[in-house]
Amino acid sequence: QVAAVVELCRDCGKRWQIAPERVLAHSDVAPVRKVDPGEKFPWERLHAGGVGHWVAPSPIAGGRFFQKGDAGQPVEALQTMLSLYGYGTEIDGVYSEKMEGAVAAFQRHFRPERVDGIADFSTIDTLHRLLSALPRLAA
Repeated sequence: QVAAVVELCRDCGKRWQIAPERVLAHSDVAPVRKVDPGEKFPWERLHAGGVGHWVAPSPIAGGRFFQKGDAGQPVEALQTMLSLYGYGTEIDGVYSEKMEGAVAAFQRHFRPERVDGIADFSTIDTLHRLLSALPRLAA
């Protein structure tokens, strides 16, 4: 089934001129309303087949994190990074419910080991490395 999805996505991408890194999930587009295809979806396998964008997620470890209710410049920086990657986050420096949903959607797609909406080091570092690996931002 995964091989068929890869082939279908590659065909659609070719026909509609969609760059591989622009292939998204419902939860990436509507993070508060949608959770599909979920954290068990094999994004890494799709990427290996030429669909999507992927870096190995950073290991979950301790350290500073941001969560609902936090506010300030570091939250604004995180919102900016999510926005640069394509998530429709408002850049206001407030870690709102919508922000929590965007972080959970990001985790569901790119750091599926723990989906909790809390922006820990693993989440932020994985996002940073994804941004650095984007073709349009690569040096």
